[in-house]
Amino acid sequence: MIKIVKTELKTGKDIFIFLLFAMVFLSTYLVMERDQTILYIFLALFLVYSFISLLVSRKSGAEIMGWIGIIKSRDYTSLFLAVPQAVLIFGVVMVLYNDMYGIISLTAGFVLMFIGMGFNIMVRMELGKNWVPLSKTTDHQELITWGIYSKVRHPFYLSILILFLGVAVISWDLLGLVFFILFILGLVFRIKKEEKELIFKFGQQYTDYMDKTPMLIPTVFK
Repeated sequence: MIKIVKTELKTGKDIFIFLLFAMVFLSTYLVMERDQTILYIFLALFLVYSFISLLVSRKSGAEIMGWIGIIKSRDYTSLFLAVPQAVLIFGVVMVLYNDMYGIISLTAGFVLMFIGMGFNIMVRMELGKNWVPLSKTTDHQELITWGIYSKVRHPFYLSILILFLGVAVISWDLLGLVFFILFILGLVFRIKKEEKELIFKFGQQYTDYMDKTPMLIPTVFK
C-alpha cells in the first residue's frame, strides 16, 4: 500500500513537471517572431515521448534514476550515449531553426523517430519492473526471453537506435553522421558491459539465450 502511494505521488509530480514544461514550451512558441512550427513539433515529440516513457516505466514499478544517481553509480556508459544524443538533437535544432532541412530527409527522419519512440514504449511495457536505467542488473531482475525479446536480445537499444537514426537523417550532414557513428559505438560498448553483468547473474541461461537470439538485428530468415 505504501509503495502504491509513493508511486502515485511520484506520478503526480511527473505530471506537474510535464505540464509546467508544456506551458513554458507553448509560451515561447507564441512569442517567436519567425514561424518555427517544425522545430517545435520536433521538440514537442521528445517532450511527450519522455513523459510517456517515464510514466510507463514508473507505473510498471521500474527503478527511475536521475543523472545524479547515474553518476554516483559510476555507470559512465550512460554518458557515452548521452553526449552523442545531445549533439545530434542540438544539430537538428540548428538545422530546423535555420530552415536548412530537405523535405525528404525531414519526412524520413520523423517517420523513423515515430517508429523508434513507439517501439521503445512497447519494450518498456513488456519489460515492466525489469527495466534498469544502468548497464547493471538488480537483485530482483528477471530474464525476459519471450515476446519481443525472443526476436532480439536488446530491443530497447534497437528502439533508441532507430529513434536517433531518424534524428541524424533530419540533420543529414557530416556532423550528424560522425556523432551517430559515435552513438552506435557507445551503444555496443554499453551492451557488451551489460551482457557481462547478465552472464554473471543468469549464467548458462543467458549464454544459451545469446546463442539463439541476435543482439540487435532480428533474423528474418532462419
